[in-house]
Amino acid sequence: MAGLTAAHFLKEAGFDVVVVEKENRPGGRVISVHKDGDVLDVGAQFLHSNYRLTLELTTKFNMASDLVQMQDDDMIMRDGRAHIIPWGSVRIPAVSIWSQLKMARLFIPIFLRKANMALEGWPGLLDLDKLELATYARLKLNNESLEYVVRPLMLTYSMSEPEGISLAYFLRSLYMYVTTKAYCFRSGNDVLAKTMSKNLDIRYESPVKKLLKGAKGEICGVQTSSDELEGLAVISAVPSPALFSLYPDWNREQSAFLQDFTFSKMPLVLFEGKIRDTITYWGGVFDRRAGHRVSFVTYPHRKYTNACKANYLLAWSMGSFGEELLDLPDEGIAEAVAAELRKAIPADADSLKPVSIVRHHHTFPQFKVGMFEKLLHFRVSEGQPAGLYFAGDYMEGGIIEGAVQSGYKAAQRLIAACS
Repeated sequence: MAGLTAAHFLKEAGFDVVVVEKENRPGGRVISVHKDGDVLDVGAQFLHSNYRLTLELTTKFNMASDLVQMQDDDMIMRDGRAHIIPWGSVRIPAVSIWSQLKMARLFIPIFLRKANMALEGWPGLLDLDKLELATYARLKLNNESLEYVVRPLMLTYSMSEPEGISLAYFLRSLYMYVTTKAYCFRSGNDVLAKTMSKNLDIRYESPVKKLLKGAKGEICGVQTSSDELEGLAVISAVPSPALFSLYPDWNREQSAFLQDFTFSKMPLVLFEGKIRDTITYWGGVFDRRAGHRVSFVTYPHRKYTNACKANYLLAWSMGSFGEELLDLPDEGIAEAVAAELRKAIPADADSLKPVSIVRHHHTFPQFKVGMFEKLLHFRVSEGQPAGLYFAGDYMEGGIIEGAVQSGYKAAQRLIAACS
């Protein structure tokens, strides 16, 4: 979405633009599959109501009527029991009243830093970025709150376990959870990417091998798996780990960021079968204390009213389990995940058969302790080398809106440099 947005605004400004895409489709981690008349999102699941530029693009491309508000209920499993939670609720029935009262401590820094909780406000949270989320939760709250309040939110908002994550990132996610609504596209969440791509020159299945340097050391193009493309400038919209190997002469700040910043990795397994009528929630988080290794499941038919047939389940495996599975053959991934589902939800698992596996090598940027500060240093290093601009969800604090905003801003910086 970062690259598509940058290309869109550059073309609108009169530039000739070529988009070089590794995959055979647009959209990055925004992926939808069509099966037997149903549309199933197997990547990014929703848009929030504070996605200003994303929603502006949705209107600009006449797609606003395709948006629908998602249903509210989620589930947290504890001690084998499902606890239903309405979206945005801070009253979590899975934890004690005492723990719920202690949770009020999380809202004190949010209240004091409300101006910094907006999507563009994260540079004002550098002091809180030095605190590790899991440690903070254990010391200021308790283990119960960590497992059944903090962890579910981080699984949803950063596709990761809470260990190592920045407190600043968590607080911003919590603020967004309690103050916004969630939407999705009826036609699948990749419909915006597909629509934006129609008017662009995109070279699919063309992974970039390296950045090309001009006579003065400036970046003047890219070498792909099949060709060399030269141009006035390059906007890199690949995940930061993939960017590091494309250029040998990063400066110290750039190297420190590109080597240290990580993305969560996992395979997402789509199962088909008979889903119980008693399922009343869209997503359910499993209890790692009970030994469950699949992080959570989502039921596509519960995403909104009449979303699809009640035949599907998506299994999400985060953390070390997801990384262990990622490079296994499809059969090995499906077997391991199915075995875990038989432990966690035996009533559903017996009827489920795997029908699709999507490998997410760069699912979501991991804002670990200290990464906001490293990102600021990385951002101000832009211009070294000349001709190279950076875009991606990691540049603006994650999520689809972060990707879109970063693409827009990269395009504006290039336009300003050429004027």
